[in-house]
Amino acid sequence: MFLHPIVIHFPIALLTVYSILEIIRFKNDDTKRVLVILGTLGAYVAALTGPGGEGVRILDMHELFAKLTIIIYSLIAISYIDREFIKKTSILIILALLGLASITITGGLGGAMVYGTNFDPFMAPIFKLLNVY
Repeated sequence: MFLHPIVIHFPIALLTVYSILEIIRFKNDDTKRVLVILGTLGAYVAALTGPGGEGVRILDMHELFAKLTIIIYSLIAISYIDREFIKKTSILIILALLGLASITITGGLGGAMVYGTNFDPFMAPIFKLLNVY
């Protein structure tokens, strides 16, 4: 059974909500801590269950952006575990914006593998930029 489609949606939801809360400066750090740590752990599980292979441009780009997403949110999660790691709020906001962009591109590439590159007109410029047509 292919588990990736089953597990991927939970970390996407958790990390998206975390990013929005961080960007709007939601004050409850405990809520944001739980969302980003659970979402990041879920992203690792999703990556482990993801499709393998090399040489297919769209799959390679999907994997690259998935790794970038995990790195960004791992940095944020570490900062919520160790408050000395990233002290500046502005850096967390920038990372949250970059993470949200990265997770959106990763999801768009994943959707394109399932539904084709014409499924989302908003992603078309990104597909073209990444040369995944």
